[in-house]
Amino acid sequence: MAEQKSSAKGIEWNFEGMYKSLSDPNLKKDMLKAVKRAEAFEKKYRTILKPGVKPAQVKAAMVEYEAITREVRKPYYYTHLRFAQNCTSKEAAAAKQMTEELYVKADSSLIFMELAWCAIEDKEAKKIMNSPELAKYKHILEVKRLMKPHQLSEAEEKLMSALELSGRKAFVRLFDETMGKMQIKVMLDGKEQTMPMDGALALLYNPDRKKRMAAHKGVTKALTENMDLLTYIFNTLVQTHATIDEFRKFPHPARSRNLQNEVDDETVESLKKAVAKNVAMVARYYKLKAKLLGIKNLKDYDRYAPITLETMPCDYKKAKSMVLSSYGAFSPKSGEIAKMFFDNEWIDADPRQGKEGGAFSASTTSDHHPYIMLNYTDTLSDAMTMAHELGHGIHQYLARKQGDLLMDTSLCMAETASIFGEMLLFNELVAKEKDPKKKLNLLCGKIEGTFATVMRQIMMNRFETRLHAARREKGELKAEEINRMWLEENRWMFGKSVEMTEEYGIWWCYVLHFVHYPFYTYAYSFGELMVMSLYEQYRKQGQKFVPKYLDMLAAGGSDYPKALMKNMGFDITNPEFWQNGLDVMDRMIKQAEAEAKKLGY
Repeated sequence: MAEQKSSAKGIEWNFEGMYKSLSDPNLKKDMLKAVKRAEAFEKKYRTILKPGVKPAQVKAAMVEYEAITREVRKPYYYTHLRFAQNCTSKEAAAAKQMTEELYVKADSSLIFMELAWCAIEDKEAKKIMNSPELAKYKHILEVKRLMKPHQLSEAEEKLMSALELSGRKAFVRLFDETMGKMQIKVMLDGKEQTMPMDGALALLYNPDRKKRMAAHKGVTKALTENMDLLTYIFNTLVQTHATIDEFRKFPHPARSRNLQNEVDDETVESLKKAVAKNVAMVARYYKLKAKLLGIKNLKDYDRYAPITLETMPCDYKKAKSMVLSSYGAFSPKSGEIAKMFFDNEWIDADPRQGKEGGAFSASTTSDHHPYIMLNYTDTLSDAMTMAHELGHGIHQYLARKQGDLLMDTSLCMAETASIFGEMLLFNELVAKEKDPKKKLNLLCGKIEGTFATVMRQIMMNRFETRLHAARREKGELKAEEINRMWLEENRWMFGKSVEMTEEYGIWWCYVLHFVHYPFYTYAYSFGELMVMSLYEQYRKQGQKFVPKYLDMLAAGGSDYPKALMKNMGFDITNPEFWQNGLDVMDRMIKQAEAEAKKLGY
């Protein structure tokens, strides 16, 4: 098998401060210790957390609950990170399974707390939450009560938690292992090369159309060979979601995610409607791109092709320099934090076979630091991903002071710093680029990336909504039925500007978010349009904006997205807020049209 070429070869995580290896005896020892502490917690507080409980007693319970959470997270995150490094490792899979099983056991002893808290009458609970002793934990106590109408009995909650290991999580693991083992065979310059999924997807950004077509063919073939299994996994997970919704009395499949995101259904629908109202700008742009590429009939594998035949490679060292420069120029503090990720080996960037695809930043615990995963293949797009994930890392690093219960933000706010980081890098690149065509290429790349984050994520949300509705109405779905929905929603987005090939119909089955995080994708759109407004404010205010922005990041998940954005001067319940972000996108397209006209297109 041909090795994936990358300047990031050998760049892997340093787990100093966590565990020495997967065979470290402290790994299981720490999990068992956390389980025992959780059992002692239940024994102590079960009779205390009831009507008439004192604020000081609730505070003591929350402090202990947070300490248990921290103890559980450390080994749990370690095994999950090690598994992400190699999804084909039996040792990593077994260790991950061990921590998940013990996590469920610890959680089983803690389930009573949320139920007991929600059993207290609203008037008394409000008085407790507003007491000075609970100032730190007020928000999480409020959020826990949002689930009150959807809670089951304690026995049912414990059973549901225990069955998840052999149910939903088992199929998620099967998906990860299947994708980790998948080898994409691509014919390049007359020779067959074998590479992981991320390496093949990176070829879709290549200026050579033959290489893009080859990657398209290779990915399609690999997915087709695994289609029966992947279709079964999706059907099972979607049905599991429906079963949980029925028991918890959720009115629609996205309600549980919206509650977790701490946003109301109306705000999400307002976002989706605003994007749908403006979706025609996608076709408008791609008609321009067809002219720039000189291709009359753009196909799905042409979407991300650069408009210049010159490749714009970007090795890892160059990307690191550019990203650190952009963060440092914005704020010395954010630049210093970003540098720590490189200096201390908190980044795993080598695109090895068997490694989990994509990229992420894992927050771990409040007394440790985040870890960033990249699959770096030496493209400018990868540099943007680096800036994106470092935004997450900076956000998580700053928010650690909120403690383990409040440092993680809702998913809607989770994309804010990452997308803002991309904007910083993009604007620095444009400002420095002197070649008009290369500058237009950068602008086009940014527009396409923004479409991928705003319109495509809403398109995927629409697809996911249809998928879940069809599964509930018709029962188990055939791959062909799912393919049709996927193509129809993609055609909704692109109109007649891009031909969505029949082969592309199966490409829904590699999207990790549908499996790991149902109904998550709109959060990207939420974050992107939010950042458009934030960045406009930064352009107007300059350095006055920076402290407020960093304070918002440091707040982590200590307040609702609506409140955090209100502190920045925005009302996300107003439909005009979303339109403001979409108007920025429209201006970018107009700029691309003007630059193209100057070049004679």
